[in-house]
Amino acid sequence: MKTVILALILFCVVPPAMAGESVTLFTNEYPPYVDPSHNRPGLLVEIVTAAFREVDVEARIEFRPWRRCAMLVEDGLAFGAFPYTATDKRREFALFSDSIWTCRSVFFFLKEKMRGHDFTTLEAIRGRVIAGTSGNHYEKIFEETGLTVDYAPGEASGIWKIRERRAELFAEEEAVGWTLINRIFPDERDLFNSTPTPWNVNQVRLMVSKRHQGAADLLARFNAGLHAIRDKGIYEKIVRKYMQDAPVLVR
Repeated sequence: MKTVILALILFCVVPPAMAGESVTLFTNEYPPYVDPSHNRPGLLVEIVTAAFREVDVEARIEFRPWRRCAMLVEDGLAFGAFPYTATDKRREFALFSDSIWTCRSVFFFLKEKMRGHDFTTLEAIRGRVIAGTSGNHYEKIFEETGLTVDYAPGEASGIWKIRERRAELFAEEEAVGWTLINRIFPDERDLFNSTPTPWNVNQVRLMVSKRHQGAADLLARFNAGLHAIRDKGIYEKIVRKYMQDAPVLVR
């Protein structure tokens, strides 16, 4: 159902791609970047589909949990997934596109619990209960640092955990966290805060299975399309449209 809804949204937002080649890409809800439940598909969905359309490829979007998306790419059952950070483990089974966006990873918290808190080091938050999302790139980093993390499949769970005081911190991308807070607790936004200093700044990319025939060539075409929409101002236009409702997006 989500695939059908997103296809209709994309049809209204942008003109259809030329008939012919198509690819299926996997992702998960990640507003404002991937947002199938609202009237716009999401910032990164529009960027990725526009880049492929520029090289006459139709990108079809399907939804799975993050861990499942990566497994489909690793097993060669899917051409690609996004948005993913390139890690050493993922490079064993996947190729990565040029950067499609820069993410700021911060910690969210309740002001009354940790007023004025800012990130210094991961070691400094050992012993605190942290809410996290399973399948995220930081799982190994947090484990190696010895952090206490309560994982859940979806990002919204982390916001609920800090609101209900079941966790002190929630690790999330800055724009994603504030989008969720504004939607889940619109009348309580002032109760929350996030660390002004990010604990990580990373590039997210399209991740493509090495087992997919012609993966390198199609990825090169995507990169060409990505650069083309930047040069034509299409990329900037998409970003501006989403920045109107999410001023934290200041890339």
